[in-house]
Amino acid sequence: MESNSNDNYVLVLEDRTEVKNEQEAGKLSVVSGIDDKGNLKTTEATAANQAAFLKFNNKDGLLKNFMTNFLKQFNNPTHFGLYKVVADNVEQGVDNLRTMLQSREKPESKQQLAEMSIPFGDYLPQQKNATTIDPEKVDWKMLGNLGLSRERLEQSGELEKMLNWQKSNLITIAVPIGDTTIYTEARLAFRTDDNGNIGLAIHPLRKEPQLDFPYMGYKFSPEEKEQLLTTGNLGKTIEVTPKNAEPFSAYVSIDPQTNEIIALRADRVNIPKEIKGVTLSDAQYKDLVEGKAVKVEGMTAKSGKSFNATLQVNAEKKGIEFIFDSNRGFKERQQQTQQQGVPHKLCGLELSDKQREALDSGRTLYLKNMVDKQGQSFNAYVRMDKEQNRPRFYKWNPDKKQETGKEKVVAVAEEHKTQVAVNNHGKTNEATKNVKEPLKTGQTQPTVEQKQKQDENKQKKSRGRKM
Repeated sequence: MESNSNDNYVLVLEDRTEVKNEQEAGKLSVVSGIDDKGNLKTTEATAANQAAFLKFNNKDGLLKNFMTNFLKQFNNPTHFGLYKVVADNVEQGVDNLRTMLQSREKPESKQQLAEMSIPFGDYLPQQKNATTIDPEKVDWKMLGNLGLSRERLEQSGELEKMLNWQKSNLITIAVPIGDTTIYTEARLAFRTDDNGNIGLAIHPLRKEPQLDFPYMGYKFSPEEKEQLLTTGNLGKTIEVTPKNAEPFSAYVSIDPQTNEIIALRADRVNIPKEIKGVTLSDAQYKDLVEGKAVKVEGMTAKSGKSFNATLQVNAEKKGIEFIFDSNRGFKERQQQTQQQGVPHKLCGLELSDKQREALDSGRTLYLKNMVDKQGQSFNAYVRMDKEQNRPRFYKWNPDKKQETGKEKVVAVAEEHKTQVAVNNHGKTNEATKNVKEPLKTGQTQPTVEQKQKQDENKQKKSRGRKM
């Protein structure tokens, strides 16, 4: 009773907890879903219950996610068996299965049961090995040819990601071509070759996603192109075929930083039944596994606050994406992502490519002649805050210790702090709150002329009140 790979099938559960001898078949029932508490739901294998059966297909990722949740429920899964039965004729299929189970020691029954059974071992959590890449095994000379160094990657915070098999954010690299060097931006990742050597995968920035060309043998329809450009995710699984490899079912998304099309094997994505304290309904769970966007309310953040979001499998993130503003399209979210990082102009000062590259790599620069919104000049040390992805201003060099032995961190250099706060952010301090003109560099008190104007204004107001 072999299942055809093109047919839908159901899972038949054999419960052997009440069985008293090995020859007897356990209780057989068809899986119909998982309830809100994560418990398995089954129903009798009759044609009348056809609508309630949970159906699977070898081309989707539903089975892997179901099995992950199934195995979490049972302390001893060896008391149970799961078998594939073609969905079109469940009653006859279950009768045949029962006959085979009752003679499971016979060679012909063993072979058929092996073809129909779901091996639990394929879905049990695997013991994780150390996955961090040893930096001593990286060919740093290879990276040096691209204008990169270990120190630069460490300072920028990107090396830690790459050593954990993740992609970096966009980094400026220098690509030598003959006597010319081309500077471009790309995301980088360490990968191993067939011999286990650590190599470098370069994901260059593209002007736009290449959706008009076949992707791993798959040609996108106009509707699919529109879906990808609108949301960033295809919203379903498709079958793709890499060069010299077997086809597989995949989720497809666009990398918002590089515009690269990314495919993620559906059978490698684990979608839990419970997310951030909310147990998904059967319909939500099924839609999420199929790649659709699902609105989930009442989730709980680490801070304890409740929040709502749209969830969807994202191939670039290799898992579930939380979309907090679903009214904004992918283009808007992408523009926000691409605008992050080192700006081309900082407080009116045009940054050179070398300055931007230095800031992007985590270095601290002393920049002169920056100006606030009122046109007042100031100087400060500047370094990128990688956590918040924005520049920070310092009075002292934050890379050096001060005489007190403590690092002095100031949001804006002290001599410009009042000036920038008043001129750029509309803030006041007691001494200058009545000063109408923009403050100058280092100014924290009104000038003699400004003080005189303040006193005159006070006298006029006082006379006005007496009248």
